Amino acid sequence: MKKVELLFPEFCNIYGESYSVEYLKKCNSEIEVVYTNHKDVPIFVSGEADMVYLGCSSEDKQEKIIDILKKYKEEIQREIEKGTIFLVTGNALEIFGKYIEDDDKQIEAIGIFDFYSKRYMRNRHNSQYVGKFKDMIMLGQKSQYSMAYGDFDDYFIDIEIGIGMNKETKREGIRKNNFYGTYSLGPYMILNPHFTKYLLCLMGLEPKLAFEDEIIKAYDYRLKELRATLK
Repeated sequence: MKKVELLFPEFCNIYGESYSVEYLKKCNSEIEVVYTNHKDVPIFVSGEADMVYLGCSSEDKQEKIIDILKKYKEEIQREIEKGTIFLVTGNALEIFGKYIEDDDKQIEAIGIFDFYSKRYMRNRHNSQYVGKFKDMIMLGQKSQYSMAYGDFDDYFIDIEIGIGMNKETKREGIRKNNFYGTYSLGPYMILNPHFTKYLLCLMGLEPKLAFEDEIIKAYDYRLKELRATLK
C-alpha cells in the first residue's frame, strides 16, 4: 500500500482541497489515505508517508499550522531530499517560506524555501492561470490576500496566462525534487488530470484515473475556455 497523508483536514478544506486526496484514493485501491489531525504527530515524521498533502486555510489557522510544523522542519527537509511527494496548495505554500508580513507584524514561517509573503487583507486578488510544467499544461485558480516575493529559482510552473507568485513574475509556485507548491485553490488533482497521472507514476502506480474520460474531457473544455477568455 502507498500512504498518502492528508494534513489537518479540519483546518485546510476551505475550497474543497481535501477532495484531491479523496479522488486520488478512488484512482487506485493500493492508496491508503492517512488523515492527520492537528493534535497528531504526522506520519511523515517517521518516514511512513509516500505523499503528503496540505491545502489552503484561513490566516489564523495558517499561523497555527506554522507553529505545529516548525517542530518538524528537519524531518520535512529530510523527506524533500529523499524524494517524498509533497503537494501544497493555496496559502499553505507560504508556510514553507521565510516569513509572512501582515502590516507591521512579521510572522516567522518554517524557512524551507528562500522567499517571503506579504498580506494585503483589504485587497483580495482573484484570477485563473494557464501554465506549463514539463510537457503538461497546468490549470489553476487563485483567490488570495497575499503575494510572495523572491527569485523563485526553484519554481514549479511557467505561466502562459495569468500571474505567478506575484503580479510581476510569470514564475508560479515552488518545486524541489518532488515537492510541488502552488497558490492555486481547490481540488488541484481533479483540475489537472495529467499531473495526477504523473503523481501516480511517481508513486510507482498505474497512471489510470477514476472517471478518466470524463475528467480529461472537462479539463480539455476548461483549457479551451480559459485560453479564449483570459487573453
